[in-house]
Amino acid sequence: MSNTGQLLVTVSIRIPPDTHEPVLLIQTPFGLHLPAGLKLAIDDVAITSLPLQTCDGNGCYAAQVVSADLLGSLQRGNNLTVTFQDTTKRDIAVPVSLNGFTAAYQKIQG
Repeated sequence: MSNTGQLLVTVSIRIPPDTHEPVLLIQTPFGLHLPAGLKLAIDDVAITSLPLQTCDGNGCYAAQVVSADLLGSLQRGNNLTVTFQDTTKRDIAVPVSLNGFTAAYQKIQG
């Protein structure tokens, strides 16, 4: 958030050198209802749910290998929405622009 500097969500994709399969990594802030996990939607179409796997001093994390279907949706989409719940079980939806995703992904493929 630009007015407070608080992290809402960080989304990244990396390609591990050992598997060469892209992995989606999502970082969220503290203060979440952990059992709810994360819900992902692309252009308002629900795509998948991810469990939160761990938390540390920087926030909470989820990761998943990116299937060919998910990769195609990310490349064709305009917006990824990451939804999580706060401790009162209220949904918080954070939009993430996919503008430039395809070009950036091609660069990390090597």
